Amino acid sequence: MKPFDLQSLLELFDKSTGITTDTRECGPGMLFFALRGERFNGNAFAQKALDAGCLAAIIDDTTLQGTSFFLVDDVLAALQQLARCHRNRFSGPVFGLTGSNGKTTTKELLRAVLSQKFKVYATKGNLNNHIGVPLTLLSMPQDVEFALVEMGANHQGEIAELAKIANPNYGMITNVGHAHLEGFGGIEGVKKGKQELFVHLAAEHGYAFVPSADSDLVALANVDGLQRIEFGTREHPPLVWRAGEAPQSPVCWSLDGSNNAGPWHVNGRPTPVQLEGRHQLANMTAAIAVGHHFGVSQEEIGDALEKFQPVSQRGETVQTEQNVVVVDCYNANPSSVESTLRSFAAARHKAPLAILGDMLELGEYAAQGHQLVREVCRECTMECWVVGPQFKEHAQGDFTFQNLEDLQDHLVAHPLQGRTILIKGSRSMQLERLVAAL
Repeated sequence: MKPFDLQSLLELFDKSTGITTDTRECGPGMLFFALRGERFNGNAFAQKALDAGCLAAIIDDTTLQGTSFFLVDDVLAALQQLARCHRNRFSGPVFGLTGSNGKTTTKELLRAVLSQKFKVYATKGNLNNHIGVPLTLLSMPQDVEFALVEMGANHQGEIAELAKIANPNYGMITNVGHAHLEGFGGIEGVKKGKQELFVHLAAEHGYAFVPSADSDLVALANVDGLQRIEFGTREHPPLVWRAGEAPQSPVCWSLDGSNNAGPWHVNGRPTPVQLEGRHQLANMTAAIAVGHHFGVSQEEIGDALEKFQPVSQRGETVQTEQNVVVVDCYNANPSSVESTLRSFAAARHKAPLAILGDMLELGEYAAQGHQLVREVCRECTMECWVVGPQFKEHAQGDFTFQNLEDLQDHLVAHPLQGRTILIKGSRSMQLERLVAAL
């Protein structure tokens, strides 16, 4: 058994074919990190990982014996230290991204735009926590030219820890909204938690991209030593808007702060994109601003936006045999649901229906948050079905269901036809399972 030594672990990593924390993903030459959790102990599966061909198993159980075990005091801490060490080999831009809403869509837009010029590596899926960020960094090839690291948090101090691991030299907060209020202790706690990224960037002489029209983010960027790159207004272009009132209208932008249709467009024309809704303009503005700053041409940016496909379960439109379903159920909080509802209503679909699932991690704000989005539906004169105990207790809909199974049974007995249906709720509600019944 080899005792912990970071340099030795780094050399072992360099000999490996990759990192895994899941024995179902083990393969020849990989390193298995035996993480512990409330309901699992990876040490119990370390031998299984070796049997599957892993080069070594990183453990913190002193009772395990064998030459292919690498003993550390804490497996998670070793994973994070190794990730930071590997990151420090990289000389290109490392871009840290956090926010209450829009992180993943903005990250994917940035990837699409920046990939026109650079070899980009970005967080895969939603690997944005204390385990996911190290795994992202350790999956990053050394010949990458630009790294995008998404950072998620549900309590104060978490972004600071993730920034310490990823050590970004550029960054952005997409927005601050009513998400994870229970863990952060309210909206002011959310602001303080997200600001940790700016504090880190300031300490490391880094740069923050800041949307000038967002007064909350402008205030959070008021950190001594932080170098700011503002964008998104006439005074701080690019200025981005839709060429029409419909949420799916083509997108226009200019670099001179005007809202004229040129000359800064591909062939002088607005760009058709597949992202609907006013809230998506902020995500696209960020991608255009970052791309332009790093030298991506207007033609390349336009091409990336035009080809961009919505991220799965984050606003993608599914045409079933009976209905059109807008699937936006990867996550939900009052801010994101309100924005999505208003955009959905503005589209003026024929026979629209909103099916909303519980929004979790709101703590004492649960009643207020669920009532807010229910009022938005009423204001938009939109039929609204709700599912989950939080909605049932605090804000009942036109139809109210205790759980997903009750709603599925109702849809089987009373199938919908010819509707445009938005489904939106927290991840654990699993509302995507409704698509088959719609």
